[in-house]
Amino acid sequence: MAYTLEDEFGDIIGKARRGQHLTLAQTATAAGIPESQLSSMEQYTVKPTEAQVYRLAEVLNLDGAKLLDIAIERWAPNPADLAEHAALDVVTISAPVGGWPVNAYLLICKATDEAAIIDTAAHPRLVLEQLDAREVQPTAILLTHAHSDHTDGLPQLQRATGVPTYIHRNEPKPRSAQRLKQIDHGDVLTVGELMVTVVDTPGHTPGGCSFLTQTAAFVGDAIFAGSVGGPNVSYDDEINSVRDNLLSLADDVRLFPGHGPATTVGEEKAHNPFF
Repeated sequence: MAYTLEDEFGDIIGKARRGQHLTLAQTATAAGIPESQLSSMEQYTVKPTEAQVYRLAEVLNLDGAKLLDIAIERWAPNPADLAEHAALDVVTISAPVGGWPVNAYLLICKATDEAAIIDTAAHPRLVLEQLDAREVQPTAILLTHAHSDHTDGLPQLQRATGVPTYIHRNEPKPRSAQRLKQIDHGDVLTVGELMVTVVDTPGHTPGGCSFLTQTAAFVGDAIFAGSVGGPNVSYDDEINSVRDNLLSLADDVRLFPGHGPATTVGEEKAHNPFF
């Protein structure tokens, strides 16, 4: 089942190691594993033994049992569908960028048929096709972060829709055809009758943020099913912001990440080895 996840065992231990500024040699020595073997684990060419999983988890401050479930491909998320009576609908638009699938989303208010475009997946044409197919009216573009695989094509979407684009004040600004509207933690935006709250989730990028409405949260690269985004800026900020601002939500809140399958708060509390 691990192939359904964005990150495999090797990705997880590599992110945890780099985030804590540990070299391959330091980690291998502390875990009692040959450095060449650990390198092969991170490159997916060698599978760890159960004992090695637990030793690495201890060294890297990960949850050993959760890490083992992913290492032996025993877990993948199975979030329930949004309830039919829910006031919102979510459309996932997944397309390859540089060979790897990236997710964009439409958040649709059922009462008004208004929609927010959340990230672009660098495929504006696909986003526009979904808007037409669903016969919904876009009112905003919301960016979780500025990495190009999530924002390429933004000017085309802006020109085609004419709607404002929102991005966190602390985030570097991507190429844009219009002045970007800056947002902060706790700000509330509206999509039709839906109230969308901005939630800080930095660490992968300086101003990474998530968008929360009712029982759905669009989390960009802050957290994936069973993993987190690469801690390019701050490992501590990423772990703490996800724990405090996302995993503190109700267990049934669905998490829609920038890569990989959707999951839930409850699934991640039970299965994500970083927490």
